[in-house]
Amino acid sequence: MENYRTFVGIPVKVDGNFLKARDRLKVLLGGERISWVNPENYHVTLRFIGDTDPGLVKTIGAALREQVTIPRKTETAFGQAGCFGPRKNPRVVYVGFEENEILASMKHEVDRALETSGISVPDQEFRAHLTLGRVRSLRDSGLFYRTIGEMKVWFTGRVLLEKLILYRSELAKGGPVYTPLEVLHFEG
Repeated sequence: MENYRTFVGIPVKVDGNFLKARDRLKVLLGGERISWVNPENYHVTLRFIGDTDPGLVKTIGAALREQVTIPRKTETAFGQAGCFGPRKNPRVVYVGFEENEILASMKHEVDRALETSGISVPDQEFRAHLTLGRVRSLRDSGLFYRTIGEMKVWFTGRVLLEKLILYRSELAKGGPVYTPLEVLHFEG
C-alpha cells in the first residue's frame, strides 16, 4: 500500500477583511509565480510528518488523543505578515499570530505524541503562521519586497481555534487536497 503524505494542523477560517487583504496582495504580486493557498485549506501546521505508512495512522491518532491536552476553543489575533526563505529566493508568504502560547504548547505536545509513535522530531524553531502562498520564482524582487513591507499590517483580526487534525495531503493540479484522518475537537 502506498504511503500517505501527512501533517498535523489546526484549520483556520478567515473573515472577509482578511480575504480582501489577500486579494489585494494577489493583484499587486500578480506578475510573480506564486501558488496561492485556497482559503478552504488555511491552517497552522504544527508538524509536517511526510511519508507515513497508512498502518501507522491509527497509532498516531491514538497518541494524539492520549497525549495532547485539548484546550477550550480560543481566539487568537493575527500578527505581522512577511516571508520565509533566503532574501534572493523567498519560499513562503505568510501571516503570523500575536498570541502564540497555545500554539507553541500544542506543537510541543504533538511532537511528544509523534515521538511515542516512532516518528522522530527534527530540532527546528517553530513559528506559528498561516501560509498565504508559496513563491515559485520572482521576476521583480524589488516590487515583491516593497509589497511585503507594505502588507505587514494589512492582515488584522482574530480567528477561532477549535480543532486539531491529522491530515492526509494529496497533491493535485488545482492544489493539495486535505483529508482529515483524525480530528480532536476543542472543548466548549
